[in-house]
This record gives sequence, C-alpha cells and structure tokens, in this order.
Amino acid sequence: MKIKPVPVALVVEVLTSGVSPLYELHQIAFELPISVLSDVKQRIGDWLASGGKETDPYIRQQVAYAQKVYQALKGGEMCGRS
Repeated sequence: MKIKPVPVALVVEVLTSGVSPLYELHQIAFELPISVLSDVKQRIGDWLASGGKETDPYIRQQVAYAQKVYQALKGGEMCGRS
C-alpha cells in the first residue's frame, strides 16, 4: 500500500470541522491496519502525556493521516462524508 502525503484540503477540512478529532478517528479505527492505528495511537498518547490537548492541530494532523490511509484502503472514496 503506497500512501501519498495528506492533501492540504483534507487537513483544512479536519482542522475546521466541529467534530472532535478523536471521535473522527474512532469512526474509522476498526477499518485501519493495526500498524497504522498503533502508530497514530502512540503519537496521540505521547502528545497528550506531554500536556497537549485533544483539539490541538497535531492531533488533527494525526487524524488526517489516518483518514488518508482509510481513503486509500477504500479506493479513494471518503466514506461517511457528504
């Protein structure tokens, strides 16, 4: 599986969405490869342990990456979005 960089438009969409980034991650977590989910979970956990907040741009960036992987696995379509 070849993953391309996260497009700026997707990052902007995630950054401006009113939904919690962790909720968005929860919605697709069961569809992600365990290696991707473990990596994102570790990065988010480390960020929060160091004093970061759930709504910080770094968390949103990690969720955008997970969504990009999810899109790639689903053939490019963004399921659950209108």
